[in-house]
Amino acid sequence: MRKFYQSSALKAFICVIVAIILGAVIAALSHSNNTPLSSATSTVLSPLQSFSSYLSYKFSNFYDNFKSSATLAEENRKLKEQIENYQEEVVDYNETKKKLEIYEDFLGVKEENPDFIFESATIISHDSADMNESFSLNKGSLDDISVNDPVIYGKNLVGIVTSVAPTTCTVKTIANPDVNVGVYESYTGEVGYATGTGNNANGVYSKIPGLKRGTEISPNGIICTSGSGGIFPKDLIVGTIFTLENASDGVSAYATVRSSLNLSELSEVFVIKEFEGQGIVAVENNAE
Repeated sequence: MRKFYQSSALKAFICVIVAIILGAVIAALSHSNNTPLSSATSTVLSPLQSFSSYLSYKFSNFYDNFKSSATLAEENRKLKEQIENYQEEVVDYNETKKKLEIYEDFLGVKEENPDFIFESATIISHDSADMNESFSLNKGSLDDISVNDPVIYGKNLVGIVTSVAPTTCTVKTIANPDVNVGVYESYTGEVGYATGTGNNANGVYSKIPGLKRGTEISPNGIICTSGSGGIFPKDLIVGTIFTLENASDGVSAYATVRSSLNLSELSEVFVIKEFEGQGIVAVENNAE
């Protein structure tokens, strides 16, 4: 084998191959404007140029994407600000609408009762034990609020002022067992008194005990204040008859009354500071 590699035949064959390759290179260069050195350089650097172009393309795309992401982030921030502004506007609109409805109801009550003197008030806290039984208002004696002043929402009775400080007062609602209201049923005219039940199941805040069995009042009958006692003005709405049941004493019946109000959701109310007939009974009793 060593003799074969050193043979003149192999050497001649290699020389022929080299000659053919050189001829091909010279022929290729003779049809090109490039010098052998430039061609060699181009051949060597071509991969580097391709890689450089690739990096440039990728960097350009990255920059464009980065720039696009920054633009999108800024647009997203602006959209969030717009949404927050719209949400604030919606909240303001809803609050304004609610206040408008309250004052429309107030104007209706005022037109029907020109003798009423009102004071608008905001609920600032609820009884922690039962939100439906009592709450505090942001008005007090400095606003001429007094104990036993009725509290209403629209034409609906909410409760009564039970204590007063200079700038605040406490209200016990119609759900409070301490609150008793003289009432009548609008269709039959049957009278009685409503007292708080101490709970709020199905919106039932009060009941009317002591009704005679076979009473003519029926479910959905409207219960209003009778005005007796000089504490509450006449014709405020307490609620509607929810149920009518016989009492355990075997001789009487009682009705439960459901209000149209959700007491726990109230935010603003009106205090009736004066009305015609207020305190008349108390004055007459004192005179006696």
